Amino acid sequence: EELLPYVDRYAEAYKKLEQFNAKFPEDMKKSILQYAIQGKLVEQRPEEGTAEELYQQIQKEKLKLIKEGKIKKEKSLAEIAEDEKLFDIPESWKWVRVGEIFSHNTGKAMNSSAKNVDKRGAIKKFITTSNVYWNTLDLTTVKEMFFSDDELERCTVTKGDLLMCEGGAYFGRTAIWNFDYDICFQNHVHRIRPYIDLDLLYFYYTFYFYRNMGMMQSKGTAMPGLSSIALHEMMVPLPPLEEQHRIVAKIEELLPYCDQLVK
Repeated sequence: EELLPYVDRYAEAYKKLEQFNAKFPEDMKKSILQYAIQGKLVEQRPEEGTAEELYQQIQKEKLKLIKEGKIKKEKSLAEIAEDEKLFDIPESWKWVRVGEIFSHNTGKAMNSSAKNVDKRGAIKKFITTSNVYWNTLDLTTVKEMFFSDDELERCTVTKGDLLMCEGGAYFGRTAIWNFDYDICFQNHVHRIRPYIDLDLLYFYYTFYFYRNMGMMQSKGTAMPGLSSIALHEMMVPLPPLEEQHRIVAKIEELLPYCDQLVK
């Protein structure tokens, strides 16, 4: 009777320790990513310029694409108010909306008209949400359907595009298409394409952090999803390009240590 209470206390303490050890690697990963997207993981370097300068380059390229008729002119997005900002970022960074720095759209709906082959086109392989995982793509099973010639530009993924699941329990799940060949995609997948070269892994990690911290807006209850409008208006912190590269390098240096903690 003297010793049993100590045994019970030890058992409870051991249980809490096991729970802490199980959570610690994932918590550490979240902390690293939080530091990364808040500008605390690497130092800022004045010689690398500012996000405002990078933003103006993006807008210049966007305007050029509009003039060339390659993209349509969109309604201007609302400026980000101070009370909207999710957290503090360095002075050399800038809060932007996804639609300001990326073009994006969903692909072709899988419905009866998808089998309509009375137009010029071809049967093509296409990506669904079941192929898109976090930072990887499972292409073991790839479906096919008909795409008309006028659908191909809107519904084709090329190397350097981000793919994001639009709906279901895994909305927001994101991967980079790094293959040397193109493939089509369906309407429950967002294709996110930068107007100029950006470090896509930096934005992948931002989306990953948002999704895991409940910061990614979803709509619907039975079947949650991230609409094109919600994605278009989503705020992300934009660092200068060289700093994006350094942030990604530091993240990829540190994350393997989190994985080792699991073993």
